[in-house]
Amino acid sequence: MDPISKFMMDHLLDATAEILIPVMLITFVVGVVTRILLYYVAACEQKFTKEFEKRVQKALADQNHSEKEKVHSFHKFVRAMLEKSYYETFETKHRYKRRNFDYVTSFTDRVFLIQEGVARLVQDTLKQIRYLKRDPHSGERMGEITRSVFDNNPYFNRLMGVFPTGLLNELLNILPGLFIIGGIFGTFLGISKGLPELGNMDLSHLDETKKIMDMFLAKIGQSMLKSIMGIGLSVFMSLLNTILSPEGMYYNLINRYSSTLENLWNETTTNDVDKNDPSSHVGHASGVAATTASGKPERRTAA
Repeated sequence: MDPISKFMMDHLLDATAEILIPVMLITFVVGVVTRILLYYVAACEQKFTKEFEKRVQKALADQNHSEKEKVHSFHKFVRAMLEKSYYETFETKHRYKRRNFDYVTSFTDRVFLIQEGVARLVQDTLKQIRYLKRDPHSGERMGEITRSVFDNNPYFNRLMGVFPTGLLNELLNILPGLFIIGGIFGTFLGISKGLPELGNMDLSHLDETKKIMDMFLAKIGQSMLKSIMGIGLSVFMSLLNTILSPEGMYYNLINRYSSTLENLWNETTTNDVDKNDPSSHVGHASGVAATTASGKPERRTAA
């Protein structure tokens, strides 16, 4: 045996075989937790989208019964509905929690930056729709605008503000295949460790031969358990990826948000913007995004 192969057999293979199962189990636990966190962030995005859609539908229904209060500007209408959805979703929650003197901010608000992400979503939406011109094809751009504001949101695109959600999702999707490969790799490691011992068999000593064969079969059985574990982890992770898949939820919220904007566009006749609207100034956050030193949003009156 050449020196490189001997070194691998004596050091690397034994160490790898010992840590393979712990590494697979730790990776599985981390993968499950990460999948749940990604699903939670996507669920928060979808929740705000549903709240926005619900308030828009109610406002449009009320306007149909009161022509005097009808809003003709698309930008003003969207701004009013987004700010109303934001304040009723977050500021009301903060107001009730202020009754608890020990309350500072929730764990999810600190870790996942959901409120900041929604504020950025509102701000970017208002900036994107500000320059829309009234023409027959402008309504078709709502899907493009929606994908842009969600895809470029730095809070929703990074888990805990650090880890890219797109990369994490891709890694989790290939994790089931890696578990199978890891299990097969563990089986081959066990076989490679046991095969050299067969060379010590002496058929003239049946008792020693039987003992060596029993040890070899025991090692093969242990190595096969790694393949079984890899298959089991792969199946469970595949089911979890399917049940808690953010892709379907993301597709649904994109359609909801763009359809809501398109409905508002069709119900309005202009796209006028107030001159004192903070969202109209480049480099300035909208009123929704402004926060006080304590981290709570400052109240503004919707147009």
